[in-house]
Amino acid sequence: MKIENFINAKQHSQKHPVEDINYFINNLNSFSQEEITQWLKAVKANGLDDDETSALTLAMANSGNILSWKELEPTIDKHSTGGIGDKITLLFVPLIAAYGINIPKLSGRSLGSTGGTIDKLESIPGFKTNLSINEIKEQIKKIGLAVCSASSDLAPADKKLYAIRDVTGTIDSMPLIASSIMSKKIATGTQNIILDVKAGSGAFMKTIEDAKLLANKMVGIGRNLNKNIKAVITEMNEPLGYKIGNSLEIEEVLEVLSGEKVEDLIQIVICLAREAIHLVYGSSAKTDTELKDLLLNGAALKKFESMIKAQGGNLNIGLPQAKCIEVVKSEQEGYIQKIDADNIGEAVYSLGAGRREVTENIDHSVGIVLLKKHGDKIIRNEPLLEIHAKSKEDIEKIKRKLLSGITFGQKEPSKLKLVHEII
Repeated sequence: MKIENFINAKQHSQKHPVEDINYFINNLNSFSQEEITQWLKAVKANGLDDDETSALTLAMANSGNILSWKELEPTIDKHSTGGIGDKITLLFVPLIAAYGINIPKLSGRSLGSTGGTIDKLESIPGFKTNLSINEIKEQIKKIGLAVCSASSDLAPADKKLYAIRDVTGTIDSMPLIASSIMSKKIATGTQNIILDVKAGSGAFMKTIEDAKLLANKMVGIGRNLNKNIKAVITEMNEPLGYKIGNSLEIEEVLEVLSGEKVEDLIQIVICLAREAIHLVYGSSAKTDTELKDLLLNGAALKKFESMIKAQGGNLNIGLPQAKCIEVVKSEQEGYIQKIDADNIGEAVYSLGAGRREVTENIDHSVGIVLLKKHGDKIIRNEPLLEIHAKSKEDIEKIKRKLLSGITFGQKEPSKLKLVHEII
């Protein structure tokens, strides 16, 4: 296959044969960045159909190791498209393990406003995220769960394509987004996959319509590749939970697992767990009430604590604490109509809780604690939120921005719809 013919075909909206896609991915390192960019731009302009997207996904997955958990089945994997205060994975994993299904979860460090699941776990003193596959399997056999960083040999072709997409304006192509995510899910080797696709100002997909398009594309790929797969479209116009920032989110996970009723977190994790379990056992599996009991009454907490211990973490030392903490009081009164997730995310990033480049360091101690949430009534000068920062200067820089992202009204707003659709 000549690369110029491959590019030209997509520039003229022609369908790629599977063997051409395989050749392109298998020989990716022999093509120039300009040639790859031309193809990416043609895909963004003209798209890929379901067959092409599935072929691209499988080719990228096959560019590295494909893991196998055969001796540990049934297993479940989960992916979130990410959001502000999104600590759902850290609740989902111990809940699924407490239910009795094995969950080997390979996660990443985030490029965004706040840290990813691995960044959050690394705020626990001593917690080891770099496990070998044999170490993961041994841990799963003993306690049923592991959360660790994905190795560089999982879907390496995707990493190369993503790096080029990042600098060429081709990130926002639906088939490229879907195949990128799903190539890693296929490479991770689990039979059952649940996707949390977030929609709103604090998510990659800003509208429910775009989130549904992505979810349908990913579910279609999974089914084409013989996976049991579902996607749940969830709300991300407002932050999840009350705490945003790496160690702060670990704190809130422990609070929920100890029985604290944080309604948005509980509703979403129970929905995801129910749908994931249905993938394995069908719709006669446990009810939401039984799952909530496992989540809040200590069973999931025991699993979480056993994972921390198995991976070298020590909660007794204490989580990182910010040097400066300031309570910000409300300048208005009324009912909180909206807390803009994107606004909170930008503030948390400016404190040092996230990264835009792989080389940036993360400050695990900084973040925001919301003292009031959507629908709460508040009077003037009542505490509204806390800023956890490295310095007073950092606090002053974001205080005004944070207040501008909170909308008040005189009427109590209707409850947020947290789960929009299950696909």
